[in-house]
Amino acid sequence: LHKAIPATAKMETKGRVKRDHRGGNKGVLTIAPLLCYDMRFPELSIALTKMGADLLTFPSAFTFATGAAHWETLLRARAIENQCYVVAAAQTGAHNKKRTSWGHAMVIDPWGTVIAQCSEGANMVTAEIDLQLLKSVRESMSLWKHRRNDLYPKMTQTNSSSSSHYQESYQFGQVVVKSDSVFYKTSLTFAFTNKKCVVPGHVLVAPIRCSLRLSDMTSEEISDMFLMVQKVQCVMEKIHQASSSSIVVQDGKDAGQTIK
Repeated sequence: LHKAIPATAKMETKGRVKRDHRGGNKGVLTIAPLLCYDMRFPELSIALTKMGADLLTFPSAFTFATGAAHWETLLRARAIENQCYVVAAAQTGAHNKKRTSWGHAMVIDPWGTVIAQCSEGANMVTAEIDLQLLKSVRESMSLWKHRRNDLYPKMTQTNSSSSSHYQESYQFGQVVVKSDSVFYKTSLTFAFTNKKCVVPGHVLVAPIRCSLRLSDMTSEEISDMFLMVQKVQCVMEKIHQASSSSIVVQDGKDAGQTIK
């Protein structure tokens, strides 16, 4: 299955885009839109590819100097490491005496090959998006299976409360926590009020998936939990006008853990 994707050396007008393109799931491929400077941060592209992206887009405005040095190298790197297509539109030409944009809009395949590239000036090229090639590259070199997630964490969308669905209650060991006691939540962690506060601002943070010990938690759960602890600490200190906090992990019965 092929699909023609244009790479243009100048941005289309809003009306043209609205007329020619319609959003939604078309059942062909998944496109993840990014911008210019985003290509310098591989973690974002990796996270989006892990979420199902087949094609990354980078409409950009690189200066002539940075474009000549980094443009193609960065784009090919994002295509190779994510085994996906990359389409990068690019601003081109001189804008004033001090600013000239690099241009060279291009399309790169999952193997890292530049399959289409604009020359100097405002122009457009097209390229075929071969989904069979996409599948073949990913199957022949299973990068996602080879990742050492025991040494470094997976890229996951975790620390966002807006992406988390509502539920009536949460299991905290043998205790059921009602949703009206939960004041912050991500897809992996939730923070809730304590029934018996030792001091004002005494709250609890726990993984949504029941884990008896810290060693039972995944690296993603641990990372997300401590990021939440940091946020909750800042809020609680501000609310209660405190300058210090005690952050305790009760890991095992001898550490005071009563929840199982």
